[in-house]
Amino acid sequence: MFLARRNAVVGFVLLTLGIVYGFLTASLPNRSLPDIPGPSFFPWLITGAFVVLSGALLISAFIGSDNDSTEPIVDSNTKLRMFALIWIVVYFSVLPYAGFLVASAPFFAGMMWFYGERNRTVILLSAVLIPGGLFYVFRYGFQILLPTGVW
Repeated sequence: MFLARRNAVVGFVLLTLGIVYGFLTASLPNRSLPDIPGPSFFPWLITGAFVVLSGALLISAFIGSDNDSTEPIVDSNTKLRMFALIWIVVYFSVLPYAGFLVASAPFFAGMMWFYGERNRTVILLSAVLIPGGLFYVFRYGFQILLPTGVW
């Protein structure tokens, strides 16, 4: 029950943080024009997802299987995960200069490679389509400008 206990503690902490974040964003103003998301829309969206996911983690800790190991999980991919963390830092460092589309394509390709995808066609298509789709949704759907870069 080592893993279930850890999930219960983490689920409780994250659920508490989500609820506190929800209370902090409750005083944001409502939208001023009809049919457009206002300043409180995204914080409430984040709060809702955060509370649902942390609640699911908390519930899964209590209804988990009885054969959970009491041994801590040993991670054999520490080096790979360290490279992925460095890749994220590089991405956020390059993002303001290269812009969202230019910086995100190699970022998505690299992350897919780090986490085991080896089909180059899937990597290439995903690295182009995912950032392009996100850019389109945020720019034209939500009317939120993503970084365009200075290069």
